[in-house]
Amino acid sequence: MARVPYLTPDDADDSNRDVLARGINLYFALGNVPGAARAFSTLGLWLRFESKLDTRLRELAILTVGRIERAAYEWAHHVELGFQFGVTEADLTRLIAEVDDGKETDLEPLARLVIRGAAEMALDGEMAQTTWDALSEHLDHKLMIELVAAVAFYCGLCRVLKTLKVDVEPEAQVFLDKWPLPKS
Repeated sequence: MARVPYLTPDDADDSNRDVLARGINLYFALGNVPGAARAFSTLGLWLRFESKLDTRLRELAILTVGRIERAAYEWAHHVELGFQFGVTEADLTRLIAEVDDGKETDLEPLARLVIRGAAEMALDGEMAQTTWDALSEHLDHKLMIELVAAVAFYCGLCRVLKTLKVDVEPEAQVFLDKWPLPKS
């Protein structure tokens, strides 16, 4: 159960109508502070629709963060979004093996590097130099910044979601049911 009240579109006034229109619990919670909701939304939407980073790689990075953070809301939503942006069920199975079990899979090397870099940032607060150097062989400095920004944003968002205890909506719960997080 969420720690803050969810606003509904009926609660909207001119200050928060746009963020509540997203129609998800994250914004129903953040909509209590329209400026914060709008700030989160702006960066999240930029990462999703304007970033030049390959969408599948971005989603693999976000899924890695959600998995490591054990953030059910983020994980469920980005399993669904990942499928929309090129992640396959095979990718998801391999990501889970890489993250949960530390197993080296047959994911292509760049995807494995993205998962490793995202995991290092989520666990250690920064990407290891060896991982940075290896990724830099594939991504120019602008794409590296976009990757780091995406991972950092979703690390922060996971902490917001978990601390506010934002509930997974029923339509997203089906993805969590099919692809559950490991027990803590």
